Amino acid sequence: MRQKKLTLARLERLLFTACDILRGKMDASDYKEYIFGMLFLKRLSDQFEADRARNKAGYVANGMAPDLIAKQLENPDKYDFYIPKEARWEALRHLKTGVGSKLNKALSAIEDANPDKLQDVLKGINFNRKIGQRTMDDETLVAFIQHFDEIPLRNEDFEFPDLLGAAYEYLIKYFADSAGKKGGEFYTPAEVVRLLVQLVEPREAMSVYDPTAGSGGMLIQAWQYVQESGGDPNNLYLAGQEDNGGTWAICKMNMLLHGIKSFEIKQGDTIKEPRHFDENGELHRFDRVIANPPFSQNYSRKDMKHPERFHTFMPESGKKADLMFVQHMVASLTSDGRMAVVMPHGVLFRGGQEQAARKRFLRDGLLEAVIGLPPGLFYGTGIPACVLVMNRVGAQKRENALIINADRDFKEGKNQNALRPEDVEWITHVYRNRLEVPKYSRLVPYAELAREDYNLNIRRYVDNSPPPEPHDVRAHLHGGVPRAEVDALGPYFAIYPGLRELLFTGRDAAYLDFAPIITENGGQSGIKARIEAAPGVVDRHAAFHAALDVWWEGVAPRIAALPETMNVFALRRELLDDIATALAPQGILTLQQVRGAFANYMTELAPDFKSVAASGWGPELIPDEEILASQFPDVLAEMERDKARIAELEALFAAADEEDAEPDEESGVLPSETVKTLKADRQEAAQAVKDAVTDLKGIIDELYVEAKARGRVPKGQSKGFFKDGLAVRSVDLSGIWRIEALFADASDKPVAALERLAALRDRVEEHLRTMGDIDAQLARHAALAAELRTLKAGVRLAAKHMDDLVAKAREKIDAEEAQRLILARFRRILSERYDGYLRQYLRQVVAKIENLWSKYAVTLKDVVARRDAEAVKLGRFLVELGYDN
Repeated sequence: MRQKKLTLARLERLLFTACDILRGKMDASDYKEYIFGMLFLKRLSDQFEADRARNKAGYVANGMAPDLIAKQLENPDKYDFYIPKEARWEALRHLKTGVGSKLNKALSAIEDANPDKLQDVLKGINFNRKIGQRTMDDETLVAFIQHFDEIPLRNEDFEFPDLLGAAYEYLIKYFADSAGKKGGEFYTPAEVVRLLVQLVEPREAMSVYDPTAGSGGMLIQAWQYVQESGGDPNNLYLAGQEDNGGTWAICKMNMLLHGIKSFEIKQGDTIKEPRHFDENGELHRFDRVIANPPFSQNYSRKDMKHPERFHTFMPESGKKADLMFVQHMVASLTSDGRMAVVMPHGVLFRGGQEQAARKRFLRDGLLEAVIGLPPGLFYGTGIPACVLVMNRVGAQKRENALIINADRDFKEGKNQNALRPEDVEWITHVYRNRLEVPKYSRLVPYAELAREDYNLNIRRYVDNSPPPEPHDVRAHLHGGVPRAEVDALGPYFAIYPGLRELLFTGRDAAYLDFAPIITENGGQSGIKARIEAAPGVVDRHAAFHAALDVWWEGVAPRIAALPETMNVFALRRELLDDIATALAPQGILTLQQVRGAFANYMTELAPDFKSVAASGWGPELIPDEEILASQFPDVLAEMERDKARIAELEALFAAADEEDAEPDEESGVLPSETVKTLKADRQEAAQAVKDAVTDLKGIIDELYVEAKARGRVPKGQSKGFFKDGLAVRSVDLSGIWRIEALFADASDKPVAALERLAALRDRVEEHLRTMGDIDAQLARHAALAAELRTLKAGVRLAAKHMDDLVAKAREKIDAEEAQRLILARFRRILSERYDGYLRQYLRQVVAKIENLWSKYAVTLKDVVARRDAEAVKLGRFLVELGYDN
């Protein structure tokens, strides 16, 4: 039977659950070191035990003596990382007391045993660190350890070799998202990193340096880029420096968990004291330098080492250290080196020393490109950013700089925007080919930049402002749509044959009218539906998908052969070129969109493709929800119904407790304060009933004595008979008529007593009605609360049950069936990604047509006529109201 291996999706879920154990005890920024530390500790221990078992088997097979075997098994030189006995997982997994201290000692012992690789990396992690007024309790840490005990982290447990590194990057991004603005201190969005890496194009045998390394994302992406390009990433030297000690440790762990061995990450302030030197003690020179330094920092020249790096010193105050980082990076380049760095826009146009630095960059011929980025890409800052590319190759003959304005090309997000794959591809393509694209890029001569006082403000040279919206006065006055504006949409109509004729009819030589299919079917509100259903649109999208189907049928055998070829990156390069050739001629999507969409698809499914290449077509790669949907649709449907009801009830309870919430008698859910008030009112009413019943009994006693004295009480009837039903816990007033009946035919009734009796009975009945109304309200509320609890418990139980169902279903899926299902999933996801691009393109068409409607469908004459009609109507109202004769 195929060994069940750990997929990236499952590992990410397990790590997220580990976060859940600590979440609530402290902020994510506080517990991230616990997650990283425990993951690293468990990984090193698990792999040590695997290596130890393998070594032992080899020693036994070679006939080594038992005492020598025991000695060799504890020889640190036989392991990548030696784990002392007190730090091995077996010694930690059953800890119950003093857990934090023992974990700290374990990390310290591992660091001491591996000083060359781990010095100062693990001792900074403190499981006894105070959060607020207390440390993490043993109970929580025990649960934390027991959870990690369920996560196997040996090499042979992974679906593909770099799975642990990918999971570590997932954690880093998760913590950056949670940290908000502070996330930018250790994490740069992956799309921005990808852009910088593609701009500098690292290759095998090169050295790559990041002077503000953060968590190491840029260096790791450079390593991966070389691998994707067909080079050997192990023949790549990575170097970095990071000032923050905690982030520096995260960076080193990140490198190690990715399996990168040739790297050197130093700690310290790069501007004040660079830490990378060659054998002669000179500043180390690198082939490629990339960085996203902290924006707008101060610095100090006091005690600065190697000031010769800087030809122009910025003011030490005023938060203008940005170009100090750039100068350091330039000084760190080899004679044929290239660098790319993220900078705030201010460095492009501010005067003073920053202007002098720009002048020097141009004088030396170093500035190759300036790229304006979209807003809101980085955590917690809206400062506009750009990329500066410096290149020593050709510097002596360079006479111009390529300025690219890419600030309008991005995917808008709720909290943060992002570069799309096609944006990265397009910027890279324009840069590498030094293209001039209207309103996007321009080769600006150095001489022109000098005439502009070395002002590099991007919009000064590449203004990408949209053209002013045209307005035809005649069309506004008399109606019709200008042919010129419709002709401007020609590229869209060329893609969708017949669409223009469907939407417009001729009016005269210069104007068109909207066709009856639009004007008689809702006008603007019907445009979208008519365009989407247009035969030209439907046929063209069908043709696109037919081309995609043909392409897929051709490449599916190559994908199916991944377990034999085992080269995901070679496959990615081949398919990227193939799909561009297949789909770009369709004309709907640009070459960059076709390539960008597929690049994003391959990135998204990279863990799955790597798993297939490394471990074959295993059913573990089939998502749980797909197995449930195919094998247990009824169970899944019931669970979805329950989840929907839970969401509905939770919304009702949340809405009821909102400030200034309106009472909602229909829902039955009561605000918390109302529940408290009703319970108090009921208690008050119950006490009133108790008091009134006591008074009732007293009056009945009084009337009984009176009736007894008059001989009106039938023989054998005691007082209790007349007070039957007046128990405090269960009041029944139906028997009170009996005492009244004793005086029914009396000529001299005790009127006052009988009236008091009737009044008390009415009062009790009123209080009982109040209690009944309150009980009904509280019962409805309690029933809904109970329903919510029951549903949640049921969903949890069903989820647990479904895990078993999924596991059993997976056991029945063989490799052939798994391959069929996984390939179908790959195909479906690819189709969905391109569908998204087609819908986006069609939305552009709809927006253009709706804009023409909003401008010209209603003429000035129509507006005036409506105004006059309303004026007449208003006049009639005024006459009727007597305000106008």
